[in-house]
Amino acid sequence: MTAGPKPRIAVVGPGSVGCYFAAHLAAAGHDVISCARRPFDTYVVESQTAAVSVAAHVLTDPDDAPPVDWVLLCVKAQQTAGAAAWLERLCTPTTTVVIVQNGVEGVERTAPFSGAATLLPSVVYCGAELMSPGHIVHRSAGVLIVADTPEAHALAALCEGTMAKIRITDAYATEAWRKLGVNVMGNGITALTNRTFEVFARPDIITLAKGLLAEVWAVGRAEGADLTVERDAAFLDDLALSRAEGGTSTLYDRRAGRPTEHDALFGAVLRAADRHDIATPLTQAIGALVAAGDPG
Repeated sequence: MTAGPKPRIAVVGPGSVGCYFAAHLAAAGHDVISCARRPFDTYVVESQTAAVSVAAHVLTDPDDAPPVDWVLLCVKAQQTAGAAAWLERLCTPTTTVVIVQNGVEGVERTAPFSGAATLLPSVVYCGAELMSPGHIVHRSAGVLIVADTPEAHALAALCEGTMAKIRITDAYATEAWRKLGVNVMGNGITALTNRTFEVFARPDIITLAKGLLAEVWAVGRAEGADLTVERDAAFLDDLALSRAEGGTSTLYDRRAGRPTEHDALFGAVLRAADRHDIATPLTQAIGALVAAGDPG
């Protein structure tokens, strides 16, 4: 029996997260195209657990992009509209777009640009920092959590045997809102204090973090998630002791003078809170401060 052609994969936005998944899929022999602003010829993942170096196929002009079977949309939420030209060329009715972004509104954000492609949102856990085009330092995880759908199982099969891990869940709302709470808490606090996770060694910061989580997860429960701070925030104890040097994407964007994804994080919570008439004063205050610090 003759094997069919390899599925073609495009990674739109090979930054810290996109580079991780592109590198490991390419290292496994997949046909991977990185759609980037700047050229590079090698993926380099520095990591204690998932190091790899492999040749990269990079395009910088959307007009050169062919139709593909899979798109991993890894640009940040606020950059989605800027990827429209890539999506227009890459997507067909048989394409699946995996939305590798923070927040819970990825489908609504992507749908205007993806035509008839199937959209598969994901919850992203991949601690990495972009050092230069194609070169990242990876610190933790490397997994996408997706709802239990046929496309999710096809994605898991595509990534089988690689360090690009896929976890399928029947409780996607819980996973999505758990991560959104962690993002609101971690990104907001690190960006406003201009400190890495070591700031969580402060007891007053842990108190603030628990307050933010309580607000976000209350909204999440109204949206179908099963989360409570008492049961689900035990990781804060480890964070308080870790004095970790890693930061968040919002911290790094703030330091670089780039726009942040505040709307995909804080804005998403506030919009859902309005739908359910839930008060979120801490989220509103921290979100406003992060937004006010954006350039322009």
